[in-house]
Amino acid sequence: MPSGKLDADTIRQWERDFVLYPWVAQKGLNPVIIDSAKGNYFFDPSGKKYLDFSSMFVFSNLGHADPRVVEAICRQAERLPTAASPFATEAKAKLAKLLAEVTPGDIQKTFFSTSGAEANEGAIKVARLATGKEKIIARYRSYHGSTYGAMTLTNDCRNWACEPAIPGVIHCLDPYCYRCPFGLTYPACDLQCAKHVEEVIRFEGGAKRVAAFMAETIVGANGIIVPPDGYWQKIREICDRHDVWMMCDEVMVGFGRTGKWFAIEHWGVVPDILTMAKGISTGYVPLGATSVREKVAKAFEENPYIHGHTYSGHTLAMAAGVASIEAYKADNLIPRSAQMGQYLMEKARELMDKHPSVGDVRGKGLFVGLELVKNRKTKEPLHDPLVEGVRPPTAKMKVLAEAMKQGVYCLPGVASVIMLAPPLAITKGEIDFAMEVFDKALAIADGETEK
Repeated sequence: MPSGKLDADTIRQWERDFVLYPWVAQKGLNPVIIDSAKGNYFFDPSGKKYLDFSSMFVFSNLGHADPRVVEAICRQAERLPTAASPFATEAKAKLAKLLAEVTPGDIQKTFFSTSGAEANEGAIKVARLATGKEKIIARYRSYHGSTYGAMTLTNDCRNWACEPAIPGVIHCLDPYCYRCPFGLTYPACDLQCAKHVEEVIRFEGGAKRVAAFMAETIVGANGIIVPPDGYWQKIREICDRHDVWMMCDEVMVGFGRTGKWFAIEHWGVVPDILTMAKGISTGYVPLGATSVREKVAKAFEENPYIHGHTYSGHTLAMAAGVASIEAYKADNLIPRSAQMGQYLMEKARELMDKHPSVGDVRGKGLFVGLELVKNRKTKEPLHDPLVEGVRPPTAKMKVLAEAMKQGVYCLPGVASVIMLAPPLAITKGEIDFAMEVFDKALAIADGETEK
């Protein structure tokens, strides 16, 4: 092993030789090397600067190398770098209390894990253990993680390798107004997408057999799909009517991403179980959380919660979480996300006006999607992952590659959608720069539209 810093060619070669990269074919990989990062930017070994316009994988909400979080991790590492989950620690107590304060309604108790997938696995077990029922209703266009239970909830092209999956998970159609599966138009549709959920619950046994309904509050990697107003209020009513617990996956959209602490607050309802990760520690230390309402927590007063992880409540992650939440508050980043998100949406709509390949623009806060189409009238997508797989060399990927060359990184996602999710401290000038880059790069997608 050579001493000192590796050169770029060695790093890239060793990664190709010894790392199995997720979600992509390995042949021909030529990854960009990140050497350092600060604020809203990261740098390669040559010093080239990239604007991080997706907060990495939508987790660097505070940007990179925030000194408050870094220092909190260092202080904790010096004092108590780790402890087994049965022990109480100051960092864990503080973070659990902070979460009880910022989560909606009477959500008050939290199980800590190390990822969003694990948080959702924990939610599955909470629902089944506490209710004594097995069935869980989930939606087709969603992503809940790559572990077996989470991937079963997901049910897009990425879960095919996991089949046959865990039993008892049933899928329903989505509140996707741009491509309404019922062929209707909001609001004349009378929220048929929510009524459909109730029908599925009824046919699957209702209160006797269905434990929970699980969905991303706003769909992330499958297209940044925002449900119509009234949808979540209706789902809350349906779940209450059939004694089914409502579970919201806020792994991507939690912690200010949409201009609220949690996206479900836009609709004024409280889920029974709320899962989170990513922004909870701004990604500095892996951390996931499954938080529950008082009535759910009571189910485990006399009966044990049969679930756990070696690193549940890891002290470094707890310290990072506390420092992150304190930074969100100190910098007023939640309302700032709403304000800057409005500006981002305006700029994204300007791109739609100029580029025929952009069929729809949607989102909330700093979570905006550009859906790319071959034809605006037919809405045929430029990329259909159910047919073409996860990441073929589509026009969308070419657009993102061109943006990367010009110094703007964006997360690909799976659907025919470009995901715009910059750090919450993004500036108008940085948004303008990114939109100028995409204005030029979208010409590639325009070239593949039907005239």
